[in-house]
Amino acid sequence: MKNKLIRLYATENRSFEYDPEIPCINSTGDGFMLSKEFRDFMEIGLELIGEKIRENGKLGWLIDARYMEVIDQNDKGWVVSHWNQRAYEIGLRFVAFILPDNVFTLMNIEEYTTQSGESSGLTIQHFDDMESARNWLKEVI
Repeated sequence: MKNKLIRLYATENRSFEYDPEIPCINSTGDGFMLSKEFRDFMEIGLELIGEKIRENGKLGWLIDARYMEVIDQNDKGWVVSHWNQRAYEIGLRFVAFILPDNVFTLMNIEEYTTQSGESSGLTIQHFDDMESARNWLKEVI
């Protein structure tokens, strides 16, 4: 039986879905986001993470970046210096990225991961496909 994802929030080209089997929140998107749109989306993600951690006691964060474009350097810095800490404080520990083919977006994700480092408290892993990312999250959550 195919896993049933629950849509939590969506815009025209972004969404958050809850996967109760793991449990995790899947963040998916297509294309570029302006700074305000990106930060607003990530703030909503934090609210949803907090809600689901309160419900489950644990949660993973799965970012499907296959169709996303590069995040502005200032926004990446904001995630590293502000968002990560707040996510950790509410209980997030494990983040899985499904990597894009776009080399610039890939470099952006690798920079984010390096800059986040161990100081964030988050364990961040990269995967080539959804199945591998889901399997890893199932093991560590």
